Amino acid sequence: MLISEIYHHEPWTISPDKTIKEAMVELIKDGCNGLVVTKDDGKVVGVLAIQDIAAATIPPEFKDNMNLAAAMFKKGFFREMCEELASMPVSDVMRTEYVDVNLETNIMAVMADFLQNDLYLVPVVEEGKLLGVVSRSDIKKALADRMGIGEVQNGE
Repeated sequence: MLISEIYHHEPWTISPDKTIKEAMVELIKDGCNGLVVTKDDGKVVGVLAIQDIAAATIPPEFKDNMNLAAAMFKKGFFREMCEELASMPVSDVMRTEYVDVNLETNIMAVMADFLQNDLYLVPVVEEGKLLGVVSRSDIKKALADRMGIGEVQNGE
């Protein structure tokens, strides 16, 4: 199966100079877990996923030491970190090293990238132009389709 068969044709994008708060508004509004970061000319410069935003709330010294993170807990700390993060530009938090694919990429390569790099979305690019994205939901739909599972409503 090729990416051309499953990708989301309307990519979720944001400018690198927008704030993280504006990015969160877009994530919620669009019901997605990641945005492709593009410049005004449409050039892809990064990817911003919910896990990147969540990771930015954690001080670097806590990231590798969960015991320290638990011991340093103070009331209101998460709120303070979120308030600080809200006004930061997307460019400070986005991933600049990201995977992109083209329409002829095999779905197996994309699934391997999703697993290896903990991805939520991958830009679909042809000749430098952003055409869309492949999200975890697109992968889920492709898996279900190939397993003969139709649309499932409310966990049925």
